[in-house]
Amino acid sequence: MEDKTILEELLDNSLGHRHDNMKMDKAYHLLSAGAIAEADALFDEILTEEPFNRDALTGKRLIARQARVEQRMDNAGERVHRAKLASPEAEPEPEAEPKPKRKNPLRSKKVLTALVVAFVMFCGLAAAYVGTGGFDGETAENPPEYSQQQ
Repeated sequence: MEDKTILEELLDNSLGHRHDNMKMDKAYHLLSAGAIAEADALFDEILTEEPFNRDALTGKRLIARQARVEQRMDNAGERVHRAKLASPEAEPEPEAEPKPKRKNPLRSKKVLTALVVAFVMFCGLAAAYVGTGGFDGETAENPPEYSQQQ
């Protein structure tokens, strides 16, 4: 934060300065609301009183930029319209044939039933394999043969 002198603080709080700030706020509010002509007039008033006011100059630049954008949009619309009028013999694009709807095979009850049965069978076989000593019977009670020879 800048350290302000007493004179600068008094000037910031003066009625004239508050009036200028209110004018600036109103101009930006009008600009955001789309009332460009009124905002432009207020920025002009502010610039006549204070020619190098940065906020007012920025507001004027924003208005000029908005005018250029709108002009480009108008020109683009006119170019498209002229292009359509210039080539009346141009045939319209053929409509694309609708794609045939493909069924999702996972939505079929038969496929889902088959998948569930296959999963249950796999789980049953895995449980049977483990339960019958499918891993060569190497448990804590039945150690591998090579460890018994030592």
